[in-house]
Amino acid sequence: MSKAKRLKKKRDLRKKANIREMAMKRQMKSTLGTDKMADEMIRNHQGILQNIEFAIVSCRRNNNKIDDYVIAGTLKAAIHSEEPTGELSAELKRDLDDIRQTRSDIADDLWRDGLRTILQSVHLHSNLRPGSRDYIDFVSQFIV
Repeated sequence: MSKAKRLKKKRDLRKKANIREMAMKRQMKSTLGTDKMADEMIRNHQGILQNIEFAIVSCRRNNNKIDDYVIAGTLKAAIHSEEPTGELSAELKRDLDDIRQTRSDIADDLWRDGLRTILQSVHLHSNLRPGSRDYIDFVSQFIV
């Protein structure tokens, strides 16, 4: 194979990888939301965030098998209105749904923004490996 063909093939592979990476970033952005959205939630809607964190910490206290990986998966499912996979995720989702029922005064979009903000925090404080508890240990300090 000539040098020109090898370079062309290499460029084509880079382009495909770049397209895949951009698609993944778009998908991740729709799940995590923007920094501006998170800042607004932290500034103006701390009560919603505290409610979500309370549900997570309470569920974790009742079942110590719940880790950051389960929390992230459950939050993603809740953001996209999907059913989570696994018994632990289903338990956490029920607790989040119970809190959501008590906060029926807020709009669905605002609730999802709250879930996105908490998911950003999970990504910030944890490596999301199964068994990791960095986020839950961090947030447990603030929830009594």
